[in-house]
Amino acid sequence: MNSVAIIGAGTMGHSLAQLFAQGGHQVALHDLSEELLQQARRLIDANLDTLGGAGLFDPSEKTAVLDERINYTTDLKTAVATSEFVIETIFEDQEAKKELFSNLDRLSPPSAILASNTSYLDIYQFVATNRPGNVIITHWFAPPHIIPLVEIVPGPNTTLETITTTKRIIDSLGKQTIVLNKFVPGFIANRLQAALSQEIYYLLDNDYATPEDIDKATKASFGLRIPILGPVKRLDFTGLDLIQQILRNKSYQVHPVVERSETVDAMVSQGRLGVKAGKGFYDYGDASIGEILRERDVKLLKLKEFLVELGELEY
Repeated sequence: MNSVAIIGAGTMGHSLAQLFAQGGHQVALHDLSEELLQQARRLIDANLDTLGGAGLFDPSEKTAVLDERINYTTDLKTAVATSEFVIETIFEDQEAKKELFSNLDRLSPPSAILASNTSYLDIYQFVATNRPGNVIITHWFAPPHIIPLVEIVPGPNTTLETITTTKRIIDSLGKQTIVLNKFVPGFIANRLQAALSQEIYYLLDNDYATPEDIDKATKASFGLRIPILGPVKRLDFTGLDLIQQILRNKSYQVHPVVERSETVDAMVSQGRLGVKAGKGFYDYGDASIGEILRERDVKLLKLKEFLVELGELEY
């Protein structure tokens, strides 16, 4: 399965195109404008430089990955006409994904696998194709050319062959895959992150702590344990009899799920949108987005390499 199409060249799409191209695949990267595609190319170029600086990419391969294996196109028909594996990474909107899958079904080869990178939508409830057995969710994590995990979520009609082929392709890229038994909104990682985020909003909105304090408390405590133990094995180290007692502790109550945060609303109203605006909970100064992302990626690569050495991660 050599021909791959990535639909959507944004945060996830450009990185996925790079990942598959590095894996030797011919990739069609599609988006709605040449400007978006050129931005994607610049980001891939910068990513390859970062990997090269870390000794994880041979710079002599740059032209092959950047321009020979990736075809940047605004024409959807051209992108998927010969593709055997298609991944959509467009924004999380049910109607948009429904329309896109209809077009992908019409334009791509009948045997092609159609995958969605949705984070939480149950596409199996609204996507209609003539190939339900070839439809699957592959949930990647940003930046996918660095973060190892991919959650594979089959639907009620997804065939075993589609699941097996999808896992084989992704595994061949050096990723760690999990195949869920059935769909659940948010899958595994995002459900855990969502629960944590709810507590963060509670602490911020009620002025219990600053963003810096919350990050420090996380990174200097359970955040340090997670890469080694994970949240479940940690329970074994605590002792399951003690966990029984903790579960009976009524001093902690899970607060009702909120759909908005006063703190987040205030930040957005001030134009503090995060890295893309140069300011969010933190001020990133005059550094460009590329510089901020490069600093993040270098640290992630070093941490990943260390965890591989410890045997906690696989390449």
